[in-house]
Amino acid sequence: MRKLIIFTLTVMFLFSTININIYAKVPDPPNVSADGAVLMDGNSGQILYEKNMNASYPPASTTKIMTALLTLEKCKLDDKVKVSNDFTTKYLALRDGNSIGITNGEELTVRDLLHALLLISANDAAVALAEHISGSPQAFATLMNKKAAELGCTNTNFKNPNGLYDKDHKTSAKDLALIMKELSKYPEYQKISTTLNYQMSPTNNMDAEKTKKSRNFWNEDKLVYKNSKKLL
Repeated sequence: MRKLIIFTLTVMFLFSTININIYAKVPDPPNVSADGAVLMDGNSGQILYEKNMNASYPPASTTKIMTALLTLEKCKLDDKVKVSNDFTTKYLALRDGNSIGITNGEELTVRDLLHALLLISANDAAVALAEHISGSPQAFATLMNKKAAELGCTNTNFKNPNGLYDKDHKTSAKDLALIMKELSKYPEYQKISTTLNYQMSPTNNMDAEKTKKSRNFWNEDKLVYKNSKKLL
């Protein structure tokens, strides 16, 4: 038995000292239909895959990840936000599309607005946060570009907080990945973005019928739902 053990250990040692070259076929990269794409390691920042990652394109609602990042950096979730008394007319062009119907002088919390921003991509929520933090969407865009530069973004120029089309509002896949990498560090973002449903309490506005009762937001990202494959 002792000889058998010695023989076995000897064979194992010999095999462990032999250099074996294994040639594995590298899989073909994925076929991505987007004009620009990037796959980045969230911890190291290493680029694992890219396609035109430095080319600038209109980012649409992915703009809101920078709005969320600055909000979490500058505010607390329970901070009160009172929008301007002429909010609906002053920012009419920036409230187009998805919205929660914010009205003049309405008081909400940062928590409410972030849920509206991240769950249903509400454009008026982005404007309300921008006004609260910087005084106006235009001033907030300056802050967005400053933060983008700090994160190493080199192909970005933000013009508004929600991504509504502007010919000069552009960013790249790599820059968005850098912003997302920073945003993902916030546990508040991780919790809100994976919330399935959020109920917003009634606000001070008693003029609009729908704000006399709670507003419900359902997460539009089907990947966060169980059995989401069936829903796609």
